[in-house]
Amino acid sequence: MLSRRSLLTAPLAAASNAKERLLIDTHLEVWTDDPKFPFAHPERPQLKKQPVQAPVENQVEQMKDFGLRYAVLINPRFFGWDNSYIGYSLHKYPNLFVAHGLVNPLDPKVHERLRYWVKEHGFQGMRFSPIYHPKETWLNSKEHYPLWREAEKLGAVFNYYILPHQMPMLEEMCGRFPGVKVVIDHAGKPDLKLADPWPEFRKMFRLKKFPQVWISNSEPYEMTELKRYPYEDTWPFYKAIYEEFGGKQIIWGTGYPRPRWELPMDKELEFVDKYCSFYTDADRALILGENALRIWRFPK
Repeated sequence: MLSRRSLLTAPLAAASNAKERLLIDTHLEVWTDDPKFPFAHPERPQLKKQPVQAPVENQVEQMKDFGLRYAVLINPRFFGWDNSYIGYSLHKYPNLFVAHGLVNPLDPKVHERLRYWVKEHGFQGMRFSPIYHPKETWLNSKEHYPLWREAEKLGAVFNYYILPHQMPMLEEMCGRFPGVKVVIDHAGKPDLKLADPWPEFRKMFRLKKFPQVWISNSEPYEMTELKRYPYEDTWPFYKAIYEEFGGKQIIWGTGYPRPRWELPMDKELEFVDKYCSFYTDADRALILGENALRIWRFPK
């Protein structure tokens, strides 16, 4: 049994160990129920607050505790297409974060919204979630060509929360617009409820031919059917991504700061260090931080 002293000193020990390597959380969702930033979830308009708050200040403390150097802020969809809280967080702590927002993919002027958030608020990219639109084809529609052309001009990064069957649409756009850096969220979201998820999951592997694409090996608790740490049923999928894409095209992200009701930060790091034992030490350094430097422009 851990003593009270060991519990109190664990974050300090983790931070001390982390000083030897660069840690960058490439997927951090923060939120607040401050009425200045009202919820406006596109798919769940009835949602007005979350039972657990995850304000940006919590992440700042966690970064100190565990030695994280930077993080990428992501609008968690609670605020809809209003990125004000992410902008607030970015400008409050400009030395720690870069930011991605949300824009409505069905807005005919979506490319102008991208330009606005990049030029006026210093964002570096946008997140799109076709996972919520499983039957729609806006992802590779001609109406989205101006969005991708604008992203190439701005040097913007797109991250996609996407279903396996939607990968061919993204593959088409990556081939058409090679100047846009693309991150696939949450390991491509394989469906472990299926008797055999591999045929659909392997569609993502075709993206390995694009050097501007990275896979986020994040949030095993969202993938697992076991619902208990260390989520053994997810390991073959993370290993397959590593074998296909190699260490240079994988990044690490967590999801949200403390309080973490699924996987605390010490376990997040343990999962990568211990249970992704197939990573080499050199590739683990790339995945946990160094690759992110090739994607985003972090503050000096």
